[in-house]
Amino acid sequence: MAGEIEEFYDEGCVVYEAVWGEHMHSGYFEAGKPGDFRVAQVRMIEEVLSWAGVPNDEQSRPRDILDVGCGFGGTSRYLSKKYSANVKGIALSDYEIARAKAIARAEGVSDKVTFQVANALNQPFEDGQFDLVWCMECAVHIEDKLKLVQEMARVTKPGGRVVLVSWCHRELKPGETSLKKHEQALLDKICAAYFFPPWCATSEYETLARNAGLQEVKVEDWTRHMLPYWGLLTGQLFTLGGAFKLLTSGWAHMRTSLSLAYHFFYMDKGFKNGTFKYAVVVGKKEL
Repeated sequence: MAGEIEEFYDEGCVVYEAVWGEHMHSGYFEAGKPGDFRVAQVRMIEEVLSWAGVPNDEQSRPRDILDVGCGFGGTSRYLSKKYSANVKGIALSDYEIARAKAIARAEGVSDKVTFQVANALNQPFEDGQFDLVWCMECAVHIEDKLKLVQEMARVTKPGGRVVLVSWCHRELKPGETSLKKHEQALLDKICAAYFFPPWCATSEYETLARNAGLQEVKVEDWTRHMLPYWGLLTGQLFTLGGAFKLLTSGWAHMRTSLSLAYHFFYMDKGFKNGTFKYAVVVGKKEL
């Protein structure tokens, strides 16, 4: 599975950067106010940090941060600037990491923000190295989610925070043993397109976090805050600027873009009909 994910992102990164921009994650929106999705992506970072109780004062702010599944490093650079912190980003894609390093050099921040290819289930770091371990929409790629959270907890300093944001499926109702057939069919389309393993429900992340030894665990469903995102992202593919980038990027990238538009539609549908959910999770490592 790791090899398929690496190949998937290596092949599509030109398109992903053109569409998503530097932050490859959902945005935070006020109810009924779609707005600019790239502004909303930054707001999502800020809202999650605030909700998770990550301190911003000089004495308590995180000084060493790990970004698990860092993409092009946009959030890594943002966190470094916000907290004046040293940030390490990891991802499976050689292309993503090369691009993240290039942007960091161009912005003059490569002394504080570094990147490397690494597996989130076998992180190349010492125990207790980071004040904040951040994982934004990466866990959905990983089948052994308990091992992921355990690794994140392992490299967190005592008293530090683990913050995870992930797509989930809805909670099963009493008497249900699975999603309804049409819901599972919708989820299967997404999992096949993005090489996702089976999803879990939001409440399962609370169990995973506690089983990984984290304390003060808090989990919430934030689906309502990101509902406009996939519709806006689909529209980005068909703006004049977006279309020009794709037309000049070659047939392979155009084909990727058409596939993205098709599956963005189903992502939008899944969140809006309640099959898919958006979970935010935080836990602290015991002192």
